[in-house]
Amino acid sequence: MLVVLAALCAVVVTGTVSVRDDAAALHQVVAGRATAAADLRFALADLDAQRANSLVPGHSADRPAVLPPGRSAEEYEAGNRVLALLTAQQRRTEASDLLRRLAADPAEGPRVRTLLDGLGRYDDLSGRSAHVDEQTADRLAGRPPATAVTLSVEAGQVMHTELLPGAVALAADYQRRAAELEGRAAGAATRAAAVVGAVGAAATGVLVLCQYRLARRYGRVFNPPLLAATLAVVAITATGPWALLSTADALRAAGRDGLRPWSRLAEARAVAAEAAATESRWFVRDTAVGSLESARFHALTGRLDTLLAPTGSTARAAHRELLTRYGHFREDDRKLRRLRAAGRLEEATVVLTEVGRGRVAFDFWDFATRLDTEAGGHMATFTTEAGRARGELSGWPAIPATGVGVAGVLVVVGVRARLAEYG
Repeated sequence: MLVVLAALCAVVVTGTVSVRDDAAALHQVVAGRATAAADLRFALADLDAQRANSLVPGHSADRPAVLPPGRSAEEYEAGNRVLALLTAQQRRTEASDLLRRLAADPAEGPRVRTLLDGLGRYDDLSGRSAHVDEQTADRLAGRPPATAVTLSVEAGQVMHTELLPGAVALAADYQRRAAELEGRAAGAATRAAAVVGAVGAAATGVLVLCQYRLARRYGRVFNPPLLAATLAVVAITATGPWALLSTADALRAAGRDGLRPWSRLAEARAVAAEAAATESRWFVRDTAVGSLESARFHALTGRLDTLLAPTGSTARAAHRELLTRYGHFREDDRKLRRLRAAGRLEEATVVLTEVGRGRVAFDFWDFATRLDTEAGGHMATFTTEAGRARGELSGWPAIPATGVGVAGVLVVVGVRARLAEYG
């Protein structure tokens, strides 16, 4: 009897401790690191978009050489450079903060240091590009200096060949870890439920058999300590598998309804920012059909189409609204390209950089914000389900281990009392 009780205690303790540790690790990896890596990817891509955008605004062609009394040069500006510069500063600060957070993970230290080095080179090139542009007085909107464009393109190459691939690899690594933890924890919970149920049933059978044999041998119908021990084991055998299977269900729900749809939307947000950066660089560099920026933009929007395709967990009104806002962004791009092809640079500059419905800057922000909201909803689902998984084992393994220990004491008391009385 004591052997089966010890075995039951061992499987309850090892099973629940393993599952709880994996569930806690899953929450830490996703909420603490996978989200930071995804935010880093977006911050870097949008930083590039805003710094590319800052080269587009300039003065309108109808600005007189001598300003009329009471008029300022700003009144003849086409495009919104201030918005691009402020947003770029915000994204740069966010990138630094996120890299600092991710550097706390020793396993990713080398990759984070590589990203910091690349970000330093990017800052140098984009800063020199901005300096050259600022030194060119009275330039027309949509026509930055060639040197500024060249430096901006070089900065973009650092972003696309070093920084973004590094951020993508970082995010993919954390998501892979999260998927592995989810599968391992859910599988461990299911196996532990089966083992606890089997060992608990065996322990119950042994206790019932001992009760029966003692009753037959000593003419007593019940042995109260053994009966209490049996009831304790039955309770653990019933509640243990139920709690473990509920934990497994919660972990699977966290992955199915939280982690995986969040991953798609977080990637879509970063890809959208890459597309916006490519669009701005296309505007000032090479607008020919089939140019590098055009091809990259179409590849990125093709990826967005795939990521935003409705799935079982996203086919609802909120997702349709997201697709509507994506459609606004795409329509703005088509309008921008028509204006640029017609040589209407000032109008195109306004469409690209000004705030308002029907303008790229606003509709991209609106689309990206909606993506962030949708992704946040799935992350909240993940957090809720992961918390439920941990909550299902609240008090485990202390309570069942104590119950099994008390059952063991009752077994000893019950058997020794009978042996002393009838021995």
